[in-house]
Amino acid sequence: MCRRNIIFVIFILSNFFIQAQIPADYSIGTWYKYKQAAVSYTFDDLTSNQLPVAMPIFDQYGFPMTFNVVINWTASNNWTLLANAAANGHEVASHTVSHATLSNISINEQITELQNSQNTINSNISGNQCVTIAYPNCNMGDQNTIAQYYIAGRTCSGQIISNSPANMYSLSSIICGSESQNTSATNLNNHVQSAMNSNGWCVFLFHGIDGDGGYSSFQSSQLQSHLSYINSNYSNYWVGTFASVAKYIQERNSASISESAISSDSLSVTISDNLSNTIYNFPLSIRKEIPQEWEDAKVYLNEAHISSNTITINNTRYIEFEAVPDAGTVYIVNTATAVVPPPPPQTVVLHEGWNIIGCPYGSTNIESALNDIWNYVIEVKTFDEYYASSNDPGLNTLQMVDYAQGYVIKVSQSCELTW
Repeated sequence: MCRRNIIFVIFILSNFFIQAQIPADYSIGTWYKYKQAAVSYTFDDLTSNQLPVAMPIFDQYGFPMTFNVVINWTASNNWTLLANAAANGHEVASHTVSHATLSNISINEQITELQNSQNTINSNISGNQCVTIAYPNCNMGDQNTIAQYYIAGRTCSGQIISNSPANMYSLSSIICGSESQNTSATNLNNHVQSAMNSNGWCVFLFHGIDGDGGYSSFQSSQLQSHLSYINSNYSNYWVGTFASVAKYIQERNSASISESAISSDSLSVTISDNLSNTIYNFPLSIRKEIPQEWEDAKVYLNEAHISSNTITINNTRYIEFEAVPDAGTVYIVNTATAVVPPPPPQTVVLHEGWNIIGCPYGSTNIESALNDIWNYVIEVKTFDEYYASSNDPGLNTLQMVDYAQGYVIKVSQSCELTW
């Protein structure tokens, strides 16, 4: 298949991220939807007012929370409430089984705390993936052990996290409430503004709400005021669960994009990473420069049309869309054409002798197109053109195969062709 020349560039600029294995006319958003900062709200210990008081405020704005639950402190009736919260987009994550300080216990005891916490959460919440942990008392245990169960861990050093943290198991958070300096909406607003200025990630840590007996109580009225501010400035901030942001960072930093032309009006795009697809399944925000000769662009995932948005930056048009790495083939098509993107690559079984095949992608050298079976090809022909492996190359009139064109092909033995 034909490939465009790829220029390898590594740099971070404003609110988009470009890295090795990303073509020069593509970018991946530093943050989801190309927001300028990420913000996560984590709630420890499941104190009595977190679900009935704090959660409705977040639900009012459609903002997700992360509940870090201690298994031994979670009443049986709360699992149903947590399951409902998870179904509504909130995260239920680990805070261990007994709130043990991991650095003070043995490796075997840490395994018990980490594994049993994760298993209990997942068994009580259908479809939930518990993949992150908040360390009790902010003390991380053995990192290699933690990494066997979780993709990221939260401490509380009070800093804004960079958009590419050096260690996903030592992620900072900012303690809020009466036992901290962060007691008001203004305090919280200042922190998210700082995150926006640095293109970073602000993680807040809450415990008690409205004097419910939890540590460092925070007033719900101040939480309401702060979330109203976030909502009013939503174009700047991505509010994501702790797990969603952790996934996005690692997917973005591992992603590669390759493009091939189907025709002058359509492109086939593969977005991939080297991560587990069962865990890393959050969509990346991607921009592709629209060819100048195109009217506009639309995007398909496999054969389904997906949402996209055309934006203009410095007189250059881009199509912006979201896609999960390794979730299928993306097709970008000129809106002026009636071309429908072909189905994903398929394997065709050819039998010894003559077969009929159809080309699923754009004009491509015949040897490249049939590379999988080239050693078995004897003849290929259409009504007008002909190729034979025994011919002098100058006598073969069939040099290229074209999208949607049918071909009759003779092979020396049964084989499989992946288009």
